Amino acid sequence: MTTPSANGSKPESAPSTAAPHAGRGALAIAGAKIWFIVTSYAVQLALPNLLADAAEFGLYRGTMSLVSVLNNVMIVATLQAVSKHVSEDEPSTPALLRQALRIQLVTGGLLAAILFFGAQPLARFFVDASLEGPVRIASGVLFFNALYGALVGTLNGRRRFLAQASLDATFSTLRTAGIVGGAVLFASAYASLGGWAISVASITALAFLLLRRDLFGRGGEPIPVRRWLGFMAPLWLTQVFLNGMLLLDVQVLKKTLGEIGLANGLPAAEAADAASAQVGYYGAAQTFALVPYQLLLSLTFIVFPMISRAIAAGENDVARSTLRNAMRISLLALLAIAAPVVGASDGVMRIAYREEYLVGAPALAILVVGVVFFTLFVLCSTALSSAGRPGLAAAISAVGVVVVLVAGTLLVNASGGGPAALPAMALATSLGMTIAFVLSGVAVWMRFRALLPWLSVVRALVAAALAATVAHFVPHATRFTALGALAAGFVVYLVALFALREVRPSELAALRRRRARA
Repeated sequence: MTTPSANGSKPESAPSTAAPHAGRGALAIAGAKIWFIVTSYAVQLALPNLLADAAEFGLYRGTMSLVSVLNNVMIVATLQAVSKHVSEDEPSTPALLRQALRIQLVTGGLLAAILFFGAQPLARFFVDASLEGPVRIASGVLFFNALYGALVGTLNGRRRFLAQASLDATFSTLRTAGIVGGAVLFASAYASLGGWAISVASITALAFLLLRRDLFGRGGEPIPVRRWLGFMAPLWLTQVFLNGMLLLDVQVLKKTLGEIGLANGLPAAEAADAASAQVGYYGAAQTFALVPYQLLLSLTFIVFPMISRAIAAGENDVARSTLRNAMRISLLALLAIAAPVVGASDGVMRIAYREEYLVGAPALAILVVGVVFFTLFVLCSTALSSAGRPGLAAAISAVGVVVVLVAGTLLVNASGGGPAALPAMALATSLGMTIAFVLSGVAVWMRFRALLPWLSVVRALVAAALAATVAHFVPHATRFTALGALAAGFVVYLVALFALREVRPSELAALRRRRARA
């Protein structure tokens, strides 16, 4: 990046170099995000085979899902807020960074302290005394993540994208090494969570070292705290509800199964272990169910600015067209992944896990459908936020969370516990996600008069049904044949889309021409 001249203006060469630099930075960040996804899935697929048993994996998964709701809030909301303020007043970076760190020390420190000292009552609430230690370890992760979010947000606001990408990629690598290393050495959830905590503390120290000049530099003034918190509060709420809908089902399952075990006369420790084992099976299914969402998540970063710019320019037709096309492409892509998984869910579980984890296959077949609706909801929520209605998006997210919590408790109790509780919880989660999509879809339609072309929905569902049926009947009793069943379902889905004229050769030709021009 070219630095300003003495009088504050940029040299004439800046315009010619800024765009290539930004392009390289964007590619680097995209690469770091892909690496994060790859390493995250490596962890989730490796741990069930490395930890002592399903109960240990359930303990790890339960702790992670509980703390990740807060972690994601602290990182995403903080990063966006710090980036916004630094980018608007870059000469004040030192003052803004120190202010952000002070705010994060208070908020992150307070939340971490609540988790640490509240670990015992929290463990009692979830009917599992063994949860106390892992929660206390995770409280340290939350504290360091709060600081890390402010540091990375500063890099983003200053457009130091290459440095940001390098730091994030290093973080992903350290995190994977710490979690998997703990499992390899000690085969316990405690050790894996401890490795996670060490990796977060290490990357935070490295980030401080990278930003030491800004941290101890001079220049600028901090902004009013009320303005800072006023921007962050809606981000906090939105992230809490979005992540809650996605992750809190594990907590509902854990608590309800523990209570069922106690009601059936099991000793407390035995009831907790039985609940953790089922959570482990459910968490393994959840790993695969979230694949469509992870792959399509990046689309929101494209849709948001495009719709925002169109609305600001008064180009409502462009906004409608952008939204409709994004929703259609997303639906087609999501079903291409989800439909074969629905048909061969037990084969999918067999690809990565031991036979005992096949208990989670029925939950996977239900949950992956819910994730399709959740991803579409996130796109609708993005559209509403870009149109200036982030509060409405957050409120709809809250409704989805309430449905997951209430329906999950009722359905898991009705199942009687055991393996039957897993599809019951998956159904409750999918119900909450579907209701959130329907409500957000209605809101988007009222605002834009556009959503999904109904003919595209019908054709896509027909193709998905054919794909799921083929994947179900193609043998998938081994890892190799399971891959074959998924491939067969995917091919049938594509052929059906062409046969129904939902996807036409002319569209592919146009896409190739656009790529060639790019």
